[in-house]
Amino acid sequence: MIEQSNGQAAEAPIGWAFGPLLDQAKRVCARIADILTVNAKVRGAAVLYEELSRLSDAELERRGIPRADLPRYIFETLDKE
Repeated sequence: MIEQSNGQAAEAPIGWAFGPLLDQAKRVCARIADILTVNAKVRGAAVLYEELSRLSDAELERRGIPRADLPRYIFETLDKE
């Protein structure tokens, strides 16, 4: 039996077929990393808000944060990171 092969297929490098798939996998992994980073920041902001909201009005004022401005303070903290 004589084996025949397509000349182009025989000469194509193996990595050629996996190149686009690997690029897509890298993009997906980068996107997942971005989502996890944002999630961590939001969870940190939630914890900070819970801690600060438990403080008395006097303690918040001592720290320079009026209770009414607490959400804005938390969002500004997120923007600084």
